[in-house]
Amino acid sequence: MRRRIKLALAALTAVAALSGTQQAVLAQTDPAPGAGMGKMRGSGGMNKMDPAERLKRMERHLGLTEEQKTAIAPILAEKDGEMKAVRDDASLNRTQKREKMREIRDRYHDRVGAILTPEQRQKADEARDRARERWEKRQQRAKDRPN
Repeated sequence: MRRRIKLALAALTAVAALSGTQQAVLAQTDPAPGAGMGKMRGSGGMNKMDPAERLKRMERHLGLTEEQKTAIAPILAEKDGEMKAVRDDASLNRTQKREKMREIRDRYHDRVGAILTPEQRQKADEARDRARERWEKRQQRAKDRPN
């Protein structure tokens, strides 16, 4: 039981790390918001990238094997479909959408994290932490700005 909990926590950490890695990669490579968006569907970072582009970035930054790419690709595509359904659901208010999307991210984060090696999870965790720090700084600057 304890081992199962530890494994679940490790997987959750890995998925959270992947989310941060995706944001960190975008922040490092994007010259300006909205400029040269390529396969992205507007501003918003990795969450707006199509699953194939997201997989390419994960491969490049985490060194995914062919087996990992094959296993992760359908997970990302499925997640993309669920997220789109929530975004398009007019019966949900903003708070409900945010909560549903968080649940979806957590669920798929666990699935992807279970496929990564411990080293890949660590690398993804570190990138996520850096991205979170940048996000917090941006939030603080926004609060400090006069209206």
